[in-house]
Amino acid sequence: MTAEVIDHPRRKRSTAFGASSKAERRQPLRWRLGLLVLPTLFCLAHLSFGVNQPAAALWFSAILGLSLVVALASPLRRGLHDVGPVWELAILFFAVLGAAVWSLTPYTPGGVHPLYTWAGIEGGAASIDTGATVVEIVKLLGLAAVFTVGTLHGLQRGRAQATLEAIVWTGGAYAAVSLVTFLAGVQIAEGARLSGGLLSANNGATVFGILAVLSLSVFLRAWSRTEGLGVSKRLTKTAVPLSCMALCTVCLILTASRMGLVATVVALMALLLWETASSRKGRVPIWLGAGLLIGVGTVLTLSGNDLLWIRVGGIDADILLRGQIFAAHWQAFLASPLFGYGLGSFDAINTQIMTGETIGSLWSIRATHNVYLQWLEEAGLVGALPMFLLIAVVLVFSLARALGGKGRGLQRGVVCASLVVLVHGLTDYALQVPSIAGFWTFLLGLGFAFGQGRG
Repeated sequence: MTAEVIDHPRRKRSTAFGASSKAERRQPLRWRLGLLVLPTLFCLAHLSFGVNQPAAALWFSAILGLSLVVALASPLRRGLHDVGPVWELAILFFAVLGAAVWSLTPYTPGGVHPLYTWAGIEGGAASIDTGATVVEIVKLLGLAAVFTVGTLHGLQRGRAQATLEAIVWTGGAYAAVSLVTFLAGVQIAEGARLSGGLLSANNGATVFGILAVLSLSVFLRAWSRTEGLGVSKRLTKTAVPLSCMALCTVCLILTASRMGLVATVVALMALLLWETASSRKGRVPIWLGAGLLIGVGTVLTLSGNDLLWIRVGGIDADILLRGQIFAAHWQAFLASPLFGYGLGSFDAINTQIMTGETIGSLWSIRATHNVYLQWLEEAGLVGALPMFLLIAVVLVFSLARALGGKGRGLQRGVVCASLVVLVHGLTDYALQVPSIAGFWTFLLGLGFAFGQGRG
């Protein structure tokens, strides 16, 4: 996180995180260790319940803010002026932040929420849980900080590539730890599904899906850069991303997350098709990667993985349950569409809208299981629309840059990894988990600035 990559155009860059060129080998050890800091932090946060408690989330946000201070005090800041567009993103972010702060006052167009009158509380605000809204504002500031750090990591293409390799290496270690604790029966979350240290196996599926896509992308790049070495040597050189991809795929399937699997398959297929269309050379590595994924998936799903099949068999009941949740909270959104009920107010909303008919589906949930609906409900149109537009702008620029120029394979991987989050977010709440939100935001910044730096 604290050093610069020398990216000489005439020298062959590294094929693994260990750095193979003379220029890269001359970099101090702290450069290679620095790139591991944030990926390791995210993995540790995943293993710690996703830091999904208010106090833990505040500390995590403070650490993300500190990471920006450290990055700006290091050589990473060089070339920051090359990042663009800046003002468009800043305006949209401050619109989101401003809407959240405004909801802490009674001066919104709708005034104080009627809940305060019903409860006989003097004063009040548009938010029905001002404490939770303040926590969410701090978390938003932490995400802004880590997005900026991601852009600093992505400015120089060599540094961006090395950062993604570091993410895959640490992700493989995280997957190995998750698998061992699951098989040993000592994972934190209860139940027969692998969760990766998170409180929900479905959330774990989002993380492992992202890592599987990034591992495939790193493998494809490593294979293409070892052309002419022979198959056995190429397999040796690409063993690390291949192993990480296999481990993450195994963990993903053991989460038994139906939509997590669907979202990951969509992202992997998008990446494979994109790489096939972009490849001017042999397509052997593309189909080798696809074959490994299909092989691992087939073995695990057909050889005694009863839990996944049981969950697939119960999909009708779950669709009915999610439909009841969505319907109840959609009506809640329609009752306060402009400013919502305040960021972080889900528990209070959920308690208020419970009836004798909906208590069976609402009493045990802590999220709507749809991140888009939850943002609309909590932030209203005033806060949610600029947030959606902000993410869209970042992804559109990342996509446009990934489509143009050479050497964009890893950037394509980052764009496709976002599909896992966006698709799975339709039926789950991974982005409500601070560690996952921070991880994805870092990747968004990395992909947005990928290779923009000139110096």
